[in-house]
Amino acid sequence: MAILLTNKPLYMKEKLLYFFFAMLFTIGTSYAQERSVTGKVTSTETGKGLADVTVLVQGSRTAVKTDSDGNFTIKTDKNNLIFRSVGFDEKVISLGQSNQVSVNLETTNSELEEVVVVGYGTGRKASNVVGTVSRVSAKEIGGRPRANALESLQGKVPGLQIFTSSGEPSATQSIRLNGAGSLGASSTPLFVLDGIPVESGSIVSMNPEDFESITVLKDASATSIYGSRAANGVIYMTSKKGKIGDRATVSLRSQIGWSKLATSKMQDNLMNTKELQNFWLETGYRTQAQLDAINATYPNDYKWKGFYFKENTPYQQHDLNISGGSQKTQYYLSTSYLDEEGVMYRSGFDRITLRSNITSKINDWMRVGLNLSGGYDRRQTNQYTSNSLNGGLSLLALPWYTPIDADGNEYYDKQIPGLGRYSPRYLADKLPSMGKNQQFNPNFFVELQPFEGLTIKSQGGMDFYNYRTSARRLPSYLPNIGNGTATEEFDQAYTRTLTNTIEYKFNVNNIHNFILLGGQESVDFRQEGFSSYGVGLTDDRLTLLSNTTSGYTVGQTSSEYSFNSLFGRLSYSLHDKYSVDLTIRQDASSRFGKDLNNSTFWSIGGMWNAKKESFLADVSQVNELRVRASYGTTGNASIGNYAHLATVAGSQYNGQTGWGLNSPGNPQLGWEAQNLLTIGVAGTFFKGLNIDVDYFNRNTKNMLVDVPFAYTSGFSTVKTNVGVLNNKGINLQLSYNLVRNNDFYFTPSITLGYVKQEITELFQGKDFWIVPNTGVSWAVGKPVSYFYPIQKGVNPETGLVEWYKPGDDITVTNKDPNNVTTSFSSAALQQSTGINRYAPLNGGFGFNTGWKGLYLESYFTFSSGKYLINNDSYFFENAFGFAGYNQSKGILDYWKEPGDVTRYPKYGQPKQFDSALIENASFIRLKNITVGYEIPKSILKRSKFFTGAKIYYTGRNLLTFTKYSGPDPEIDANLTTGANPNTKQSVIGIQLLF
Repeated sequence: MAILLTNKPLYMKEKLLYFFFAMLFTIGTSYAQERSVTGKVTSTETGKGLADVTVLVQGSRTAVKTDSDGNFTIKTDKNNLIFRSVGFDEKVISLGQSNQVSVNLETTNSELEEVVVVGYGTGRKASNVVGTVSRVSAKEIGGRPRANALESLQGKVPGLQIFTSSGEPSATQSIRLNGAGSLGASSTPLFVLDGIPVESGSIVSMNPEDFESITVLKDASATSIYGSRAANGVIYMTSKKGKIGDRATVSLRSQIGWSKLATSKMQDNLMNTKELQNFWLETGYRTQAQLDAINATYPNDYKWKGFYFKENTPYQQHDLNISGGSQKTQYYLSTSYLDEEGVMYRSGFDRITLRSNITSKINDWMRVGLNLSGGYDRRQTNQYTSNSLNGGLSLLALPWYTPIDADGNEYYDKQIPGLGRYSPRYLADKLPSMGKNQQFNPNFFVELQPFEGLTIKSQGGMDFYNYRTSARRLPSYLPNIGNGTATEEFDQAYTRTLTNTIEYKFNVNNIHNFILLGGQESVDFRQEGFSSYGVGLTDDRLTLLSNTTSGYTVGQTSSEYSFNSLFGRLSYSLHDKYSVDLTIRQDASSRFGKDLNNSTFWSIGGMWNAKKESFLADVSQVNELRVRASYGTTGNASIGNYAHLATVAGSQYNGQTGWGLNSPGNPQLGWEAQNLLTIGVAGTFFKGLNIDVDYFNRNTKNMLVDVPFAYTSGFSTVKTNVGVLNNKGINLQLSYNLVRNNDFYFTPSITLGYVKQEITELFQGKDFWIVPNTGVSWAVGKPVSYFYPIQKGVNPETGLVEWYKPGDDITVTNKDPNNVTTSFSSAALQQSTGINRYAPLNGGFGFNTGWKGLYLESYFTFSSGKYLINNDSYFFENAFGFAGYNQSKGILDYWKEPGDVTRYPKYGQPKQFDSALIENASFIRLKNITVGYEIPKSILKRSKFFTGAKIYYTGRNLLTFTKYSGPDPEIDANLTTGANPNTKQSVIGIQLLF
């Protein structure tokens, strides 16, 4: 018994010891299984090592990067490694028993395999997209010396016309896709940032460095799901995010540069003292004695260009961002500061931005994201840009006057002798004005995936701004001494968007692939404004509104609208060879009458991946080939918020509040509708030639137009659905990887967009309508055209200007040389000039090249068939009408005696508003050139701190080729009046990665 009693506890102890040792053995074995794996990653195409490839242990957070030669070492207790690198296909390698691996990565055709967003739902590879889309990457957006990211699209997207019409640093661009789609409503595309619509003006308050890509959705298959606001296309912007399983990367970019006029041809073409005085003497405007007296008092020859348009104004931008991610969370944090001074006085823009993008996978079935974008900027804009002698017309100043006194000091607080004007510096100081904008764009989403293929997403976002303008006329301003003014204006608005979608992806037998999407969206907008004005400031130190003593006025505004929508999409593909998309959307808008505020839009699109056919599978010259076609409808509601309502406005009379009719309203006002047919082909040939071409036919009907009305009604126009407008054309994009190896590459490219416009129906049975005070007309069977008296030229025998008399139909251009007159009458002589308002051909061309660490990027943009009414020439080429002012040298070509063939008539005839003012403003402009050097990673590796570094020079608008004689051919208008012209920048930059 004793032995038995003694043995039992020993037996239990043995069990415990065996269990303990088994645990140790298991743990020891587990640790023993963690091993060190080494290897090298190379390019299949070049055979050389690839740097910065992410090597990730599948199923863990462990990851490393390859060195400059492609080598890596990683510790793992798993069997699979994942290899990821931008521009290469992802690869998964099973280790087996080996501790050493060699991996070859295949080059990805980024033109075809980029993931794009085509309207709600999850993204798709570009090769699977049925619609017509164009994508511009972060590399093409960032590093440009311009506050607005949209300018980086100029010339890069076929069919997308972008013009920068002002040299103001805070200017926004005019944008049209495939022509002007409406005669009355806006032709600006819909802008969407990370799924939330934003106004184009908001983008100037955002940092271009924060955008990962900008995708332009062009055909009905891509845009119809946006329904009511997609008639002019959709520009979808995606902000940057961190990468899953990527270590934190810190990027610091700093740019410093300077600005000047993009072109000064007009300013340099003015006469100097000798030329102008000889002209005056020759024409008899002044005698020699009078000129001698002028020269005795003003013995100068001054160039006013450098006084009113500054040179080498400073520019700087500094960006810092941090990005990275684990297996569950991605993050991107950034801040930036920009400061740019305009070339005209009281013109400038400085901006601070902050962004925080965080996406996290809470568990296996839930993902959340929060994007916060905020900006604060201050804007000054020159107010003398409309036929002002202190702005655009300042160079009419006579060259013998000077703003510098005998001691070399500027006339600052007194009028410039002879000129009778104050210095622009003095005006800027004494008439200060500053706009301050606060921009906020939050965006939050919750995404659920209950099971594979099903995605449920709720997203809410807001586009908010708070803009304040403060303007003063200081009491010390000499023309109004002791009587200053104060103006304060506040404008606040938000657009809130809530979107709910459900998407289900599934396939049948790995042959039939389906995507079902349904959703609901609501948008509401509200704007509130307040303004106050007061007179009687007496002290420059006391300039608050409360210090004004008389002349108080106040104003208040409020406006709102809303949209409610339901939408759906069905996508189907067979063997990834044949694909079809069907979309439908119903919109309700508060901008239309209650019986017409609902409308339904739809589209159908198909795509054939011809390369997957057996007859092309073995054709090595054809790498990719896709044929696509789509047809559908979209709508346009880009008008005022209350055009359908008859409204009243309040007023003050005899101390009492009164009201009167303000607008007639139109309860029958409904949607402007558009039908769009697109047929296209895209492909890659010979492993480097990328071609994308499409034909479109865009028909807009029931346009939202201000139709003329009898004045006896009390109103001149009524907003009405009328008319039909057609735009058709071809878009083409070509690029060719002419040379590409590990050391050298050279890729030229070109984009073209051609549009033919035709008005096919107007209103009230009219064949034409001359738009008052614009110089343009709408005529059935023609595009929007200039209507002006047509000048034949100067009669060589008489020296008089002759004009063609119109025929019976003034919509038909008549240039009968036997039917002319020398008697000018604008009303009697106006007719169709046959000149289009909108340029039919726009695009760009350039190349990217590099050798080892050196790289060069160059891109030109162009517009052909672009015309402008050069209203500036009415002043600068009108020696008789504006006698006593300086003039362009061109007027020296004037008639003197019979037989002279000249551009200008004999002296004594004033210039008229006729076709001679309409100038060809076609241009080619070097929009961007960048030369840089990327420091080899083998050198940076020694620092054990930097992971990347490059230095570069970037120039914007450095060259301009044009026949246009005005200040800037890029201005997008029918008529120019003393504009603040475009600028060119030169910037030195450095970017460091840590």
